[in-house]
Amino acid sequence: MTKEEFIEILKKLNIPTNEGIQNDKYTDIYPRLVFWDYVWDDVNSSNDVYKTVCTYQVSFFSRLPRDKKLIELKHLLNDVGLRPIISHEYVEENKDKYFHSYFSIDLIEEI
Repeated sequence: MTKEEFIEILKKLNIPTNEGIQNDKYTDIYPRLVFWDYVWDDVNSSNDVYKTVCTYQVSFFSRLPRDKKLIELKHLLNDVGLRPIISHEYVEENKDKYFHSYFSIDLIEEI
């Protein structure tokens, strides 16, 4: 899957989504999603870089452990043949309590 195709899937959720860093104006909004790349792996062809497989972390923040938008995202990914392992944690920061669900996904890019 390309990064562009992944972004189109995320748009279908109609929730605040940001790449790279969390946008401060969304900090108090649930659910929300943030994703960023942390591994670049070149795919070579005839000693030239053909494409790059970029591994992204996708972080989903919600007030509920099984938020309907997280389940919707899971189904949207399943529909295109992707079945990420989704991990969950309960977070208490200051007076804020929320669930953080996260997974990795490999996307094809030209870097």
